[in-house]
Amino acid sequence: MTTTSTPRTGRRTVHAVAVGAVALTAAVALPAFAIDRGGDGAVDVQAAAASAELPTTTTSTIDPQVAAWLDEGGEQWLQEQALQGVTAWIESLTPEQRFEVLAADLSPEEREVARAYLAEQDRLTLQHFFDGLTAQAEAQRQAEAAKARAAQSRAAAPSASGAASGSVWDRLAQCETGGNWSHPTVSGGFSGGLMFHSATWNANGGQRYAATASGATREQQIEIAERVLAQAGWGAWPGCSKKLGLR
Repeated sequence: MTTTSTPRTGRRTVHAVAVGAVALTAAVALPAFAIDRGGDGAVDVQAAAASAELPTTTTSTIDPQVAAWLDEGGEQWLQEQALQGVTAWIESLTPEQRFEVLAADLSPEEREVARAYLAEQDRLTLQHFFDGLTAQAEAQRQAEAAKARAAQSRAAAPSASGAASGSVWDRLAQCETGGNWSHPTVSGGFSGGLMFHSATWNANGGQRYAATASGATREQQIEIAERVLAQAGWGAWPGCSKKLGLR
């Protein structure tokens, strides 16, 4: 592959770009300043050159305002601008061109070692990527398995349409309230044949039938009970479900 610079001149190219960026940035960023504005402490270059007794050498001093600006952080700012320019240039190169620049001062043996190292880093990065895909697929598989188990549990729960006399809900109501589906509210806020707490009754849509479970029909209470069963299991009726062998 053809590169933009020879190996031995790569680092010198980076240095030249950095220096050029500093000079260009200074020229653009400081239009209001002058190297010699004839102020205090400035040297009159033309007068010195015109003197016959003195050698015609040109001398200049940095304007005090420029010097103050550099001392207050201007120099660091210029360096940062130059670094950004070099960084942008390096990022514009292809991987092969970038390697030629950064490895310009390496011997042939060192270049081979560097290439092998970079190849290994690429391999590890690719392996990490595929490991992430594998973990994501496993998490999705586990989520689907949990969803399937939940669906099986809901399918195994008794339905309201089959809640005939003598069903599991009647046996549970017999245990909870002696089969009294209109059992009034007791201490703690429980009511109805299955002893629904008022908060549970409301959270599962019971209020569309009655303010409390005791005011709803047997079928309506069983409908709400099936919703509770799908979410919390038989543990929602801990004592009687265990007594009846439901869990």
